[in-house]
Amino acid sequence: MKTKMMLAAMTLALASCCNNCDKNSMCAESQEGVKLDVNAYSEGIQHVGIPTADIDMSIAFYRSLGFRLASRKDIGGRDFAFMQLGNLVVELIPNPNPVMQAGAIDHICLDVKNIEDLFVKVKEAGYTMLNDSIVDFDAWENGTKLFFIQGPNNEKIEFCEIL
Repeated sequence: MKTKMMLAAMTLALASCCNNCDKNSMCAESQEGVKLDVNAYSEGIQHVGIPTADIDMSIAFYRSLGFRLASRKDIGGRDFAFMQLGNLVVELIPNPNPVMQAGAIDHICLDVKNIEDLFVKVKEAGYTMLNDSIVDFDAWENGTKLFFIQGPNNEKIEFCEIL
């Protein structure tokens, strides 16, 4: 119970934080040391990617929680699905050998605009690029454009613009 209350308080503090942090705000740190302010390109998370060996089982599981199937497409011979609950989207990624343990999320994705400009700025800022160029991906009705960088814990961060 104590842990839940602490987590709720931390979440509330982070949610109340704004882009104009000052010494009186609840921000954990100032903007000092920021290489690239992605706030100019993104309003937050777009989706979380989870590997699965059984796409149908995963779809059924998320449906049982109230998620709806937002998109399902065969892309390059692989069956991808996007499950949506409110503003949360879970991308189910086909993988014959997923890790199957806690922490096995493949990536987080930021919903962005002006991806071409952002790609150049991220590259110039010196981040570890996982793509040499922007990738066209046919996951949504009109497609998407995306690229990935690597985080300090070997995590992948996707920047994706839905067209």
